[in-house]
Amino acid sequence: MGGGREYYFRPRPGGAMMLRIVYDARLRRSEMHRVAGINAKTGDIDVTSGHELTETERALIDAWLVRGNGLDGDAAKAAEQIGHIAHWAQFRASPAELDAATEELLLAMQDLREVLVRKAAQRARESD
Repeated sequence: MGGGREYYFRPRPGGAMMLRIVYDARLRRSEMHRVAGINAKTGDIDVTSGHELTETERALIDAWLVRGNGLDGDAAKAAEQIGHIAHWAQFRASPAELDAATEELLLAMQDLREVLVRKAAQRARESD
């Protein structure tokens, strides 16, 4: 995954969390930092303490409130489920639940990553 996108909206029950993606090319990794929580029903925005929304961030939030993640059908449901799992792991899961689920979730994510990378390579070969 390159350094193209700057923000990601993690779906959570009732809304989303806006995360800023910080890429470190030297270490070949990225980190996500919370910018704001968004309530989809009310449009309320809970900005992270010490952060002031930029015009760009506000416009992205407004666009997300209108169109969500931009996906349709099964793809939208899958992305939402993954976001809900991340939210559960970060905020709701007990240590015992995390101990029980971590290996299985990491394997499922690795499987998904391999499938997506393989399919992207396949599409690239077919378009040549």
